[in-house]
Amino acid sequence: MQDKIVSILTPSYNCGKYIHRLLDSVLKQTYPSIEMFVIDDGSVDDTKSLIQDYIPRFAERGYTLHYIYQENQGQSVAINNGLKLIKGDYLVWPDADDFYKDDDTIESLAQALEQGGEQVGMSRCLLEYLREEDLSFNWAVKVTEIKDSLFEDCLFGTNGFWYCAGACMVKTSALREMIPDLEIYTEKAAGQNWQLMLPILYKYKCATVPEVKYSVLQRSASHSRGQFSSRKQTNTRFNGYRNTILATLKKIPYMSFNELKLYSGKINAYYNHMIFKNNMVFFLRPLVPTIQRVKKLFKR
Repeated sequence: MQDKIVSILTPSYNCGKYIHRLLDSVLKQTYPSIEMFVIDDGSVDDTKSLIQDYIPRFAERGYTLHYIYQENQGQSVAINNGLKLIKGDYLVWPDADDFYKDDDTIESLAQALEQGGEQVGMSRCLLEYLREEDLSFNWAVKVTEIKDSLFEDCLFGTNGFWYCAGACMVKTSALREMIPDLEIYTEKAAGQNWQLMLPILYKYKCATVPEVKYSVLQRSASHSRGQFSSRKQTNTRFNGYRNTILATLKKIPYMSFNELKLYSGKINAYYNHMIFKNNMVFFLRPLVPTIQRVKKLFKR
């Protein structure tokens, strides 16, 4: 296992203020063979100079770090472009504002993959959420039941499934089998986790390291955890999710037509419901003060 390469693929947009924590945590890893690609998605801050300052530090550690620039097109495009560059046996794709909590996180994820045998294509660890202001602990993921078949949980977001990519690792052999052209669906508002996780989890099992080994920064301005304040923005997000999942399902090898029809129908129904609920929330919001006044009158 130790001679196998771990590829780290990180999209970054104006994260010069945060990405040093991720880079520092990678440099502390006990795993000996790591290549890392930072795909700069059109940043206008100091991301480029910061990454370039770290390149010799990675080389001194025996790792490689590559800085790749693209015009601003979103995380999924950055990941899609980066997939063509990786040479590793394993892949992780952490966000630029998160970081590895423990020095042996990558080693633990790789070990879980190897110990799982040929049936396991993905591993994951538990994670914690930290407040942006002072990196203080907020909450951590907990699981009451560790499962290894997670396709439907990933598809529907059930049973506490967490999508945080930095807390998981996949075998690139499984990735190349299930996404032969290494082309994922891209849409600026949609992210990239379903596109990589769903195909692998359809065929392969997932091994869980039952320890908190990854830290997530709760940042309101981040892409993946940002706030969508208007009705139109929120509906755009939901439709982006729907489009991403449906396009990903259509490309999964070995999936029968009946399975595709069943899953697609459920996804369409779910997001139709979410958009209806969102529309109702924004429709009723202006009426809340009136409703509250009426309630007070009836209490007198």
